[in-house]
Amino acid sequence: MSTIPLRVESGGLLPELIHGYVSLRSQGGKSIFSAKSVPKKLEPYQAKSKDRTSAIKTLQKMGFEIVADSRMGVAITGKAGAYEELTGGKLVSVEMLSWESGSVQRYRSHIDIIGKKQPKDCGLGKIDSAAAKLEGLIIERPQTYAGIFPTPVPPVVDDYYIRVPDDVALMLGANEAHRQGHMGKGVEVVMVDSGQAAHPFFTAHHYDVKPTITVVPGTNPSQDPVGHGTGESANIFALAPESTLQAIRGSDNNGNLVGAIGGFLRAKQLSPAILTNSWGGNGPFPPNSAPSSSDIAWATEIFDAVQSGIFVIFSAGNGSFTIEPQVPGVLAAGGAFVSRDLDVQASNYASGYVSPWFRDVTVPTVCGLVGQLPRAKYIMLPLPPGCQIDVGNSQPSSTDPEPDGTGSNDGWARFSGTSAAAPQLAGVAAMILAAKPGLTPKQVTTAMTATAVDITAGNCHPRFNNPAVSGHDAATGHGLVDASAAVQFAISNF
Repeated sequence: MSTIPLRVESGGLLPELIHGYVSLRSQGGKSIFSAKSVPKKLEPYQAKSKDRTSAIKTLQKMGFEIVADSRMGVAITGKAGAYEELTGGKLVSVEMLSWESGSVQRYRSHIDIIGKKQPKDCGLGKIDSAAAKLEGLIIERPQTYAGIFPTPVPPVVDDYYIRVPDDVALMLGANEAHRQGHMGKGVEVVMVDSGQAAHPFFTAHHYDVKPTITVVPGTNPSQDPVGHGTGESANIFALAPESTLQAIRGSDNNGNLVGAIGGFLRAKQLSPAILTNSWGGNGPFPPNSAPSSSDIAWATEIFDAVQSGIFVIFSAGNGSFTIEPQVPGVLAAGGAFVSRDLDVQASNYASGYVSPWFRDVTVPTVCGLVGQLPRAKYIMLPLPPGCQIDVGNSQPSSTDPEPDGTGSNDGWARFSGTSAAAPQLAGVAAMILAAKPGLTPKQVTTAMTATAVDITAGNCHPRFNNPAVSGHDAATGHGLVDASAAVQFAISNF
């Protein structure tokens, strides 16, 4: 029986600008790329200040633009020639088979570094010895969104769906806390995604949205070509209407999420209370090996954010398996579906599994509201008129003959995925931190998990097919978040 090749040499043209991440020389003398797992002690893998300064100067002299930097690495953008000079290898375009939302497999373009001294992992590069302050290079892989002048009022369509802010707040138990004044006032939530476009929905509700930060050169901070970031961000305000949103656009002009790592590092520099991410990679499950060196390096940057006191959230995935939600300390946002009759079951659109890479980690940690297969057309969300999701969801797809009932240019669409769950849980976290400032990420997670509503019906995505059972499980984690109960738990116990 023939199998589909996982990698195809494409010979395609390389983009003019390529986004990457360079690991700085570790002061402990051991490269993060040699680590077998995320280290518990990060200091040995952090760079000395003078080495970081020297490395940045070296990269700038080679023609790279510095997007953001951390204690362990630097997010960069530059032309192919600069990367080839840095590594001594050659950059080529390859097509890699990838799982997408809705259990669809398709090839996506990746950039690899080839050469006698280069590792076999796609996108991982060995630094030429001339750049002594640097350890290794990761070329960003295309990430997958974990979900996607109009009226501020959503359209009415013939089908069951829920609305922001009211229905989402009701189903996540936020109303009692809202009546008591716990609305996330003054808490900053940073969201790395496709962008944040102005929409009358946000203006009409008087939500606090800061000007968007971009990390991909040549992109407009006021635009969101996909609509994913704009739409999913409305979930934050459904729970925390008095919080502040700082969006970071990591997409290029075609909407491809090519600057996710750079966006994450830029977000870390802001030291926000909460950092939510509705995207991630994908790989085979069960995995056929331990995490790659590039996965470990990237996961360590995420772990560093948690250790710095930032409450980090990643979507569990829509049938995907990826390292981001498995990083210890990260809140992995899973999915629960609440019916018209308020019956609760596991969303069969959301990922759920026991981590094969990290001990005592289950994905998800706790759940937000997510629709069902085939397209999770569950929450009516605002987005830029005529964007990719606005057009795409208004039409039949290869997996779903039923469109979402909205127009292709009306600035509204029905969608969700764990892309919606992550900002919902970010909103709950903002409520908790406003009610009880100074809590650690672990304490915020405890408040959510200790008060979550247990889910005992349904299964998660068929790729994993774990059932929801009484108590903690691999389909829904600790259950569906109860915002008011979580706030009260934090007030009473910390």
